Amino acid sequence: MDTLEAIRRRRSIRKFKPDPVAPELITEVLEAARLAPSGTNAQPWKFVVVRSPAKRQALCEAAYGQPMFRQAPVIVVALGDRKIFKKRLRRGMELVDIGAVDRQVMETVAKVYQNRATDPAALDISIRINCAIAVEHLILAAASLGLGSCWAMLIKAEEVTEVLDLPDWLFPFAMIPIGHADEDPPPRPRYPLEETAFDEDLDHPWPAREDSQRGC
Repeated sequence: MDTLEAIRRRRSIRKFKPDPVAPELITEVLEAARLAPSGTNAQPWKFVVVRSPAKRQALCEAAYGQPMFRQAPVIVVALGDRKIFKKRLRRGMELVDIGAVDRQVMETVAKVYQNRATDPAALDISIRINCAIAVEHLILAAASLGLGSCWAMLIKAEEVTEVLDLPDWLFPFAMIPIGHADEDPPPRPRYPLEETAFDEDLDHPWPAREDSQRGC
């Protein structure tokens, strides 16, 4: 399945069959997340795979009892990594060393980062943005492999932290139940392209192709 087909076929699945997911498929979706791009190649994420019934039940309770977390045989918990994010400038210089980024550009980026370093909230937002990219890679990889998944951020972070016994430099970003779908929902409505994309300015909508897909 190519990328665009995976995007079109992806759905938020909230009903799962109890059938186990082969470990090699889990590896594939984790590998897709690992390969995601990130600012200065910081890669500020960790992923915890949870399959035991007891721990899945605990995570279900930490997600306000959403049934999909009990049903899905696999839960991937995406974590933001504050410790590794502190190394982002070092990783950025690695990009300079291999010629991927101009040194002057990276020096400008470094100054911006240094100015923001005193704002923990801004740092966490940056980490979350990078984690979001990785989670979307994971979600699309699952769809391409015929697996159902659902990106869930309605979670009690403190309880997830307790269930996984996380150190203070890691924080829960999202939980993704993964398994074989027990439903086939239709495409969700999306705004048409001419209402979301524009040519040069907001007065000129981008013309949508007649054969464009309106649902995802």
